[in-house]
Amino acid sequence: MKKRVAMRVTNLAPDLAAKANSLLLNHDQLSDLFKADAPHTLALLEQFIKGLANVLETGNGLMLEQQMREFALKQAKQGVPLASILEFIRLGRDVIVEQLQAEAEQLMQSPAEWPSFSSMQMDVFRYVEKLIDAVVQTCQMAEREDMRQPESALTAGEPFTEVAEQGLVQLILKSTDIAVLMIDKDLRIVEANQALADLLSVEREQIIGKQIDETFRPRECERFLQWVVERGQSGHYVAEYNGKWTTVSTSPIYHEGELQGAIAVMRNITESKRYDEELTKREALAAVGQLAAGMAHEIRNPLTSIKGFIQLLREQMETDGNQSYFSVILTEIERIDGLLNDVLVLARYRDDKIVAERFLVMEEVLGVIRLLEPESIRRGIRLELNWSGEQWHVFGYRARIKQAILNILKNALEALASKGSVVQVSAYASINQVVIIVEDDGVGLSDSVKQNLFVPFYTTKPDGTGLGLSTTQRIIIDHGGEIFADNSPQLGGARFEVRLPISMQ
Repeated sequence: MKKRVAMRVTNLAPDLAAKANSLLLNHDQLSDLFKADAPHTLALLEQFIKGLANVLETGNGLMLEQQMREFALKQAKQGVPLASILEFIRLGRDVIVEQLQAEAEQLMQSPAEWPSFSSMQMDVFRYVEKLIDAVVQTCQMAEREDMRQPESALTAGEPFTEVAEQGLVQLILKSTDIAVLMIDKDLRIVEANQALADLLSVEREQIIGKQIDETFRPRECERFLQWVVERGQSGHYVAEYNGKWTTVSTSPIYHEGELQGAIAVMRNITESKRYDEELTKREALAAVGQLAAGMAHEIRNPLTSIKGFIQLLREQMETDGNQSYFSVILTEIERIDGLLNDVLVLARYRDDKIVAERFLVMEEVLGVIRLLEPESIRRGIRLELNWSGEQWHVFGYRARIKQAILNILKNALEALASKGSVVQVSAYASINQVVIIVEDDGVGLSDSVKQNLFVPFYTTKPDGTGLGLSTTQRIIIDHGGEIFADNSPQLGGARFEVRLPISMQ
């Protein structure tokens, strides 16, 4: 699989490089030196993307790392800021990951390859992070060499604030996503870049010169930077600031052999953690798929026999006294069969009897609403539809889409058991997608529920299976769509948004 994916990335390298180069040219904060020599930059991007494809296949990135070190040094000597160099690398990474996600269905030959495929995407992020660290380290070492020259050497007795203004520090501070905080030996903040101000939600100008403990009031167990000065203890930590997970690396700063202060370098890793969580969910989904296809068929075979014999016995032995028994048994058998259908959908099982077609999606939505109207009236729930009457075609499995909409609407009705009386369905077109929104005025979704909503077998219902929404998500994704869940700002309850691509022909 690695070879297959790497070959695809290599073949697409010219197109991906052109896409990344276009992003570079339209980036307001990047160096004009990149933009001035666009053809050369395009060639470098293509070379970098092909190098990453080779790393994906072989796992050996030493050659690419050496090339990028040399590239970074050359660009830095020409006056290109470190931030521009790092953004060049990140854009190359991002276009590869986006392409892999867009072609996931074509690149994988079976559901069993999901974990490996997701792991490859994570490998791209991990390798590029190491590559960025290597490039930063190279630029820092080069800057230190320049600082050792006589014309840039510091004289004894220079104040620490002048140390903070040296080229090495400024090189780091210009980075767009690395937050930097510096304190002196009296724990006063002497420097902070804009990335740190954004991370900690403070005004940069208002914290310079202030005591760090008074400014941020950290917990005793999180005085990472202060420990460098107070205890001589530097290190690497993970902490949460304003809901953002961040790595914190601290080091002492010496001048003329004396400790002058400390520096903390902080990087936001929230997106990486989210990607890890998504990978875990996909692995769980793949595990269900591997078990489902075989076991569902094995269960269905004896289930069909049991159902047949129960029906035969019912015809031969049914009386007024045992009629309800036969009905309960057959109802439970139908429920088991429906559960097996859900599992098979998660396993991406394709029933040959179900044919993909081009159909009007609102016909299925209206059909589901008509189906649930008697139940909503019985419960005293108002089922509203906001729709202009415009029709849109989608391509796929009509019955599967109907099942997905039915699952969402049934959940909405069941969510109003303790509070609420309105379920609202809205539909409209957005560029090339049909958007279907189901929201209610119930209790809404807690943070823990939102995190686990689409995880197979997770349920908050006493008699639930935990497969309804995971099945729904699988159906929507298989049709090239997206599904989102949150709380409704309008009604206050849960809000589910389904987006499906419009079929133009």
